[in-house]
Amino acid sequence: MKKVILFLIDSMMPDVLERCIAAKKAPGLQFLMERSQYIPDCVTVFPTMTASIDCSLITGVYPDVHKIPGLVWYDTETQQMINYINGAIPVQKMGITSCASNVLFDLNERHLSKNVKTIHEVLEENNLVSGSINVIAHRGHKKHKVHMPPMLDALTSFQLREKVSGPTLMSMGTLVRPQLFRSVTWDMSQTVLKGYGINDAYAIDLLIEVIRSGKQPHFTLVYLPENDHKLHKSPHDAVSHLADVDRELVRFLDSFSSWEQMLERNVCILISDHGQTVIGEGEEHNISLNHLLSGFSIHALGKAVTQDVDVVICNNERMSYLYAKDANTLHKIVEAVTVDERIDLIAWRENEKVIVRRGGSTESLHFWRDGIYPDAYGATWGIEGDVSVLDVHFDGEQLHFDTYPDAFSRLYGALFSQSGDVVVITAAKGYEILSESAPTHLGGGSHGSLHKQDSLIPLLIAGAAHQFNLPARLIDVKDFILRELGIAAVPDQR
Repeated sequence: MKKVILFLIDSMMPDVLERCIAAKKAPGLQFLMERSQYIPDCVTVFPTMTASIDCSLITGVYPDVHKIPGLVWYDTETQQMINYINGAIPVQKMGITSCASNVLFDLNERHLSKNVKTIHEVLEENNLVSGSINVIAHRGHKKHKVHMPPMLDALTSFQLREKVSGPTLMSMGTLVRPQLFRSVTWDMSQTVLKGYGINDAYAIDLLIEVIRSGKQPHFTLVYLPENDHKLHKSPHDAVSHLADVDRELVRFLDSFSSWEQMLERNVCILISDHGQTVIGEGEEHNISLNHLLSGFSIHALGKAVTQDVDVVICNNERMSYLYAKDANTLHKIVEAVTVDERIDLIAWRENEKVIVRRGGSTESLHFWRDGIYPDAYGATWGIEGDVSVLDVHFDGEQLHFDTYPDAFSRLYGALFSQSGDVVVITAAKGYEILSESAPTHLGGGSHGSLHKQDSLIPLLIAGAAHQFNLPARLIDVKDFILRELGIAAVPDQR
């Protein structure tokens, strides 16, 4: 049986991939592309942010089932804002100990639903070995010690001593180190300046060492983050940035006696988590929520959420959750944000229905599960109102989504991933949402929205025994890998 290696390349986009190969700047990607089932329009998760996507990748379900709403969200039960390390100033205001605990422990041990099984759990329950390199969503049946670097240990007041769950092979940079083999030789990729090993070079170093050790897991998920960081700053150099990723992939391929040997021994899958949209350079491309919601009492980062707070803002770059203190306030918030045409979509739920508007319009679309209109993925929906709000078409047999891929399931997934009165807003193309101390990217790249620019990702599958079913979604990758490894899909307890 072949082993399976899944590379998660942050912010890899299909058009950039194709241009990079056409320019002869990506020999590794070209080699794999020529031997792959290539799908340029795989649909990712909403919000198009790392935490919710990674959890969907390893569980095979949308956030309404796995319960991780985004990179930043508000837990209405504990009345705590959750931040899986997004933005230096927000993290400082909220407390580095709290945010570090969110990403290192809470996401996997407490926030990720126990009613779903991760791919790591399924594999090891079936007597196969699983591995995770640098992915923040990694829950498994083994417990791993966290090795806090002295400076980070001091910054977090020496409080982070909990073990983390993961598969047999587990790495989170230098914080969680695999114990199966000798340590990778120290270099600059393991320093604080390179994220304590959360970078492309260190991930590939580990993967090569795993394979050379003779203890390669049956499945290994490898996260390569640097393309995303570079695109946030200089999106117009996207081809060059992806060529940098390719050089690391070539190092991996060169660790075999031939590149063909790698595919003889492995199924090699490459996928992205989301795309990126270029943000305009002028200040008008920042949509200020403090301005739009000036008539409301807005929660201040790092402060308790008291009774006099009307709205808690959880900014996810080109998407934001707005948590209202009650249903009456929610509707007032909807009216306040609807006036701005730079806001693309406004969505909220009423009982079992999702209601959607466009910025600058009062026309709305209502949809709900288990109606009479089927989509391409086997779900059925009820619909009322103006379908043009989400660019939805029905051809007499099936619903079709264009501008907002798999729009119904993805919006439903975000809104029903949590309790309380919450509004979802997304920014129009070229715009980003601005709130207290949130990172912004004027002239750079950003993501988070439901729009296809943020939502369509490439998927390459080389050396597999099966074809990936179309139309493709990121949430279907888990079951595909299980099938390649001879394991039947596990139904989720919803």
